Amino acid sequence: MKKIMFLLSVAAFGLLFAGCASVEVVPNKNLNGEKISLSGAPIAHLSAQNWGLYLFSIPLLTGATDAPGDVAVLKDTVNAESMIPVITAKSKELTATQTLDLASQYSVMGFILYSRSINISANAVK
Repeated sequence: MKKIMFLLSVAAFGLLFAGCASVEVVPNKNLNGEKISLSGAPIAHLSAQNWGLYLFSIPLLTGATDAPGDVAVLKDTVNAESMIPVITAKSKELTATQTLDLASQYSVMGFILYSRSINISANAVK
């Protein structure tokens, strides 16, 4: 019984702190008239985030890049290669013809059990 309670506690802890991928959109009307690109009409500024839990270098729980908001198990999705398609797909969804000024920030916190996070921002332009 103690082992079951321990395993349930570990599972609950993992789900509580599970990874998450998301994309936030700031539409052009909320940019206060700022021109966010040298060419084209601005549609929105995009910001995508993803983070996850790792044991050594093994991904345990990360954000699902194929379904933002869901959790991926044992998939390494906290990297630029996984997140750039997410932000460009959102840009295309907003009818943008270009996704410009991509910038990313990557961080790691912890030692044996640690969390990784990545933030990517871009401008959607038509």
